[in-house]
Amino acid sequence: MKNYNTMLHMKLNSAVSVLAVAAAFAVFLPPSNASAGICFLPDCQDDEIVQGDINMNINSDTEYCEEKGYTYYSSGECPQYQAVIGTCSRDDHYLKCDAVTWCKNNGYNTQTCSLPSFVNDQCPNGKPYYKGCKEDRPRACREQGYVNSCSPGRLYKSTNRCPWDSSYGKCCTASPSTGCPSNYKVTCDSSRGSSGRDTCGYTCYRCCNDTCPSGTSKNYSGSISSYTECGTACRRCKDCTTGSRSYTGAYAGTSECGTCYKCNDTCSSGSKSSSCGSGYESYRSGSTECGSACYSCRKHTHSYSCPSGYQSSSCGSGYTTSSTRSKSCSCGATYGTCYKCSKNTNTGNNNNNNYTGGGNTGNNNNNNNNTNTGTTTPAVDPDACKSTYIIGVSYAGWCDWCDKEGGPKCIWCKRERRCTTNSGKDKWLNDGYYIAKSGYDGEVNCQAALAGGGKNCDEGTIYPE
Repeated sequence: MKNYNTMLHMKLNSAVSVLAVAAAFAVFLPPSNASAGICFLPDCQDDEIVQGDINMNINSDTEYCEEKGYTYYSSGECPQYQAVIGTCSRDDHYLKCDAVTWCKNNGYNTQTCSLPSFVNDQCPNGKPYYKGCKEDRPRACREQGYVNSCSPGRLYKSTNRCPWDSSYGKCCTASPSTGCPSNYKVTCDSSRGSSGRDTCGYTCYRCCNDTCPSGTSKNYSGSISSYTECGTACRRCKDCTTGSRSYTGAYAGTSECGTCYKCNDTCSSGSKSSSCGSGYESYRSGSTECGSACYSCRKHTHSYSCPSGYQSSSCGSGYTTSSTRSKSCSCGATYGTCYKCSKNTNTGNNNNNNYTGGGNTGNNNNNNNNTNTGTTTPAVDPDACKSTYIIGVSYAGWCDWCDKEGGPKCIWCKRERRCTTNSGKDKWLNDGYYIAKSGYDGEVNCQAALAGGGKNCDEGTIYPE
């Protein structure tokens, strides 16, 4: 509402002053032909009381200022938190006031901020102008739709998290462990290993121990050795199908257990030949990787002998060889021939005499009839034992370990006998025994071993000492 009383008061004061001046000048002015008129307020609103700039029409100034967009303020000042941006030229109580200008003039210049910051300290007149920006990460997350708890469900573990505060995220409604491999859950023991993540991004842990013992593998294709807690078969490595990893020959291929090689058919010592020079004997000293026998030679240090009832030389005149055997050696070798001799019986005539003897009957050149009956002493080996003169039996009383090449450790026992030869000398005879047992030591045990399965030299192969 227009304040007409105030305007009127101002207008009347101006009018009185003008009239007083005019009256004073009228005393001295000559009479005018102009007709004088008298009007009474407010009938003078539309008339100029005095010629000049002063217009006593108060409604005219008000309308003028208001038409120009001014607002009347009785105090002549803008309201609080508003700035004067214009004053009416006809009345300085008519003003133009602006709240935004006041905000800007007083440091409230910010209207927008970049997340995670927000405008802070608003202009007191309520205009959207602020002193500046203030960071508020949780608020930024919330305003972007992130939360810090889900009911029901869980926050995504690593995805869909607020970029400004990782404790805020989006909710995953899938059940825990959804998407984990078989035998894996997010709630199982982390010390047993992990594999992948569930739908919500949580790590999947193994629920049973699926590790194979050392030396076996789930990836081998050999025989099954055991099973893991999860029921997975643990297999041994599949070894060479051609060759062997222990051979040293040419390359033969690769197996799950390692590189395979062909067997080496070369003797590491000795040779494949078993022939030796005079005075030397051959013995098996080993084998090649392919199984071929290897032989070595050594000087022959053992003596050969004939069994009882045989002699080393051929039968003499008047005797016939009834059987032969090979000479034997304590080393297991055989050499030469032994002869068993029987007496010849002859009957016949020579030219001069008739005789009977030696199993022959006949005439000699002298046509003499002779009869000869008798025994001729056979030719014998003077170094051979007289079988009827064996002087007791004596055990040497020792047992030696004998290592048969490629075979087990065995016991070698030796027995000694003494006899008188055909030449009347004492002679010691050695009998070797191969005991295919172990654990024997000393004379008593040696004899027990002999009684429990020992073989005489004549009854089996005897390996040398």
